[in-house]
Amino acid sequence: MQRRRVFAAKLVVVVALVPLLIWAYRSGPPAGVSGAPGERSCWAAGCHQSPTGALIENSNAIDITFPAGPRYRPGVEQRLRLTISDAQGRGFGFQLSVRDEQNRQAGTLAPVDARTQVLSAGGISYLGHTNPVGDGIFEFHWTPPATAAGPISFYVAANAANMNGSASGDRIHLRRITVEPEAQSVLPQIRSSQPVLQAFDNSERMSSGTWIQIFGANLSRETREWRSGDFRQGRAPTALDGVRVNINGKPAFISYISPTQVNALAPDDDAVGPVSLEVVNADGTSNAVVVQKSRISPAMLSDARFASGGRSYAVAIYPDFNETRTYVGPENLLAGARFRPARPGETIIVYAVGCGPTNPASPAGEIPAVSLPLALPFEFRIGGVAAPAQGALVAGFLGLYQFNVTVPEVADGDARIELSVDGQPTGQTLYIAVRR
Repeated sequence: MQRRRVFAAKLVVVVALVPLLIWAYRSGPPAGVSGAPGERSCWAAGCHQSPTGALIENSNAIDITFPAGPRYRPGVEQRLRLTISDAQGRGFGFQLSVRDEQNRQAGTLAPVDARTQVLSAGGISYLGHTNPVGDGIFEFHWTPPATAAGPISFYVAANAANMNGSASGDRIHLRRITVEPEAQSVLPQIRSSQPVLQAFDNSERMSSGTWIQIFGANLSRETREWRSGDFRQGRAPTALDGVRVNINGKPAFISYISPTQVNALAPDDDAVGPVSLEVVNADGTSNAVVVQKSRISPAMLSDARFASGGRSYAVAIYPDFNETRTYVGPENLLAGARFRPARPGETIIVYAVGCGPTNPASPAGEIPAVSLPLALPFEFRIGGVAAPAQGALVAGFLGLYQFNVTVPEVADGDARIELSVDGQPTGQTLYIAVRR
């Protein structure tokens, strides 16, 4: 009888301990079960291994989100997100360690909130859960080693528990995720000679709403133009693949990026005189260069290929250009293109940038839905004779002005074409060909 009582007493103690053992890891497993080389994982006898459970190695149910992709910058802290996804799990826990190629500790781990904690054993830090969570999401800080340590691996052992009060039926996932050091970054550099040139005339000046070209090195890691998906509600992007341009502290609108050139539309800004311009990308901020900014900076479209006999011709077209593809100029000016001289009384189309505000106003960077006339007075002269013209900011385009110019009665031959806006000339020496 006495022995039965002793046995019963022992049984009560054992039965009482079972749930304690089962629930002990609700507050996180002991250090050393992340599944890294030379150590076990949660799938072990006495832990979560059971005939009804499962071990899934190299499991896609485990994912770590890195802010800039699977790479690291030495000594720069990252906030990472661990996600455990398993439709059969009702509560999720984990343990994680970070190792270099020699299986040594790589960097430091730190909790973001009360969901995680850090334990240490044998010179290795382990991040784990404090309590199972239903969404399987844990965030934490990782600071890589101060110097590049080559590939670094995150070893994760995750438990998708069914929360039945025992280890039976739990599913253990294992995964190794490796990150590489970033290539040594090089700051963007704007060149010192002619760093910024206005489009159409390649002059070292600019104004609000005009197109500029910025030249240098390491300006972008990619080469591309803007796409329709880069626009938001008719507004041009101020960044392409992280490349930005600041002019007098204001963001410009970016249409093209490459390692050596960035094209941008200058933002609205009342400032005139010397202003600072810089390029910003993922590697940092470039040197600042000074650009002369004026209220307007009119320039007609020109092209170095439109030249002959020491003269440069304006890039002008005829109103039926879409059908005839005919440019204004001497025949055979450019191989593979069609040219003919203009006749007095004929209308030709000239494009320009930097011609100032419109009426009604059109904010820089917003695509105009309709053509908008210039707010400032303008004048064309061909061969020294005033030429009637109508001008407007072109619908559906940014920063592009179109002038429909009537060729006056001038002598046959090359006639200089001049444009001034609000009394300010373009300063260009361009010609058109005239022939009756």
